[in-house]
Amino acid sequence: MKRFTIAHISDIHLPLESIQFPKLSLVNKRFLSFLSWKKRRLSLQKKRLDIIIDDISRESPDLLLISGDLTNLALPEEFKQAADWLHHLPFKNINIIPGNHDALVKTQWHNSYAFWSPWSQAYNHDDYPIITRYGSIAVIGINTAVPTPPFFANGQVGNYQLNQIRYALQRLKKDNLFRIVILHHPPVSGIVSERKALKDRKKLQKILYEEGVEIILFGHVHRTITRKFLNTNIPMLGIASASSNSNRPYHQAAWRKIVIEKLDDHFHTFSTVRFIDKNGDFSQTHSFYIDHYFQ
Repeated sequence: MKRFTIAHISDIHLPLESIQFPKLSLVNKRFLSFLSWKKRRLSLQKKRLDIIIDDISRESPDLLLISGDLTNLALPEEFKQAADWLHHLPFKNINIIPGNHDALVKTQWHNSYAFWSPWSQAYNHDDYPIITRYGSIAVIGINTAVPTPPFFANGQVGNYQLNQIRYALQRLKKDNLFRIVILHHPPVSGIVSERKALKDRKKLQKILYEEGVEIILFGHVHRTITRKFLNTNIPMLGIASASSNSNRPYHQAAWRKIVIEKLDDHFHTFSTVRFIDKNGDFSQTHSFYIDHYFQ
C-alpha cells in the first residue's frame, strides 16, 4: 500500500450570520445556546477555517475526517449550509460524524442528518457505527451526539453501538487492517467536566482496551491533545477547532496530519499538528512516529 494521508479537523461551527432562519426556531435550549454563541462568535472565525482548508489542500490528503460540531444550534438551515460547504471542499474522500451541537435538540432525520449522508454514509440513526474501508485502513465512526438538557453537553454511545464496535474491531483485526476510531467526545475521564463528558465512556474504554485499536481521534474540547489511551501505547488524539481565533497554546486553529504506510509486517505511522500561530503563519507541533505490528 502506498502512503495514505489523513487530515483530521473538528468543531467547525460554521457561522450563523450567513444563513437566515425563523426566529421562532430559537426556543428551549436553542435560545440559551444562541445567547452563548453571541458571546463567543468572535472566537470562531470562518476566515481561520478557510486558511486551514487551504493548507490541507496543499498536502492533498487521501481522506478528510471531521469529528463533529459543524453547526451551532442544529437548525435545519445549518445542516443545509454544512452540506453545501462539504460539497465544495476539494477532497476526494470526506468522512464525518456528528457532535453535540449537531444534536442540540431532538430533530427529524430528513431535516438534519439526511443532508450529510453523502459524507457520513449514515441513512438513519441506527446505521452507527459506520465502518468505512480505504484499502488497508478502516475508519470506525461512532455517534456520541445526543440531545441533552440545558447547560449540559454530554455524549452517549449506547448499547447497540457498543456491541457493534466490539464486533467490528474483532473482524477488522483479523483482516490486518489499520483501525481508526473517531468520535466527538473524548473516551476517557479528566479532559472535560462531567457535564460535558461521555456518559458510558467506561463501557467504551473496556471494549477499546480489550479489542485494541490503532488510533483514536476526537474533538469536542477545542484543544489539541496528544496522549496515550489509558495505560496502552494507543495514540488518543484531540484537535482544536479549525475555526478557532485563539492565540493560546493548543487552542489555535489547527489540523492533524496522519501518514500511514503498510510494510511487510507492520504499519508505520507519522502524525503532526499544523496550527496557525500568533503571526498568522503555520507551525508544527505534537509530532510523533509509531509502528503497529500485525498480531
